[in-house]
Amino acid sequence: MLNELLLDMYDFTCWGRELILEQAAKLTPEQFVQETRFPIKSVRATLAHTLSAESGYYARCVGQPHSGLPETDFPDVASLQARWQVEQEKMRAYLAQVSEAELNEAVTYNTPQGEITRTRILLIKQLFFHSMQHRAELAQMLTEFGYSPGNIDYTLFAMRKQA
Repeated sequence: MLNELLLDMYDFTCWGRELILEQAAKLTPEQFVQETRFPIKSVRATLAHTLSAESGYYARCVGQPHSGLPETDFPDVASLQARWQVEQEKMRAYLAQVSEAELNEAVTYNTPQGEITRTRILLIKQLFFHSMQHRAELAQMLTEFGYSPGNIDYTLFAMRKQA
């Protein structure tokens, strides 16, 4: 049951991201990297940051090192989509098989701020909520460029999933 819940939440995360990426692909190259009023200054930087964080949460859950993914590795939306596809496959496989006991185990990892210990379930929750924060920021950025992703609410996702 927990695996199904986590996979549903991850599917929602991926669905919302795809709506964002569809609209981001319509931006001009200049708009894609244009500085905005948001904390992570551009659409590209925010997408790359979100991807890097998601990759890092997975790596930490499975005990792999992670040093981050540079924004410059992603010159366009297609390069982000390609890398996210790889990350999605790994995360879905992990969420489908991880046990509740493993999710409650603590993992320790290093960050620029020092060593941190968290449970795996906390890392997965952080992935969901961190992604949600940046999807909302990206939705606003894209809307201001004239490319709203529309409704990115869970209810719409659930209705489409049931149809």
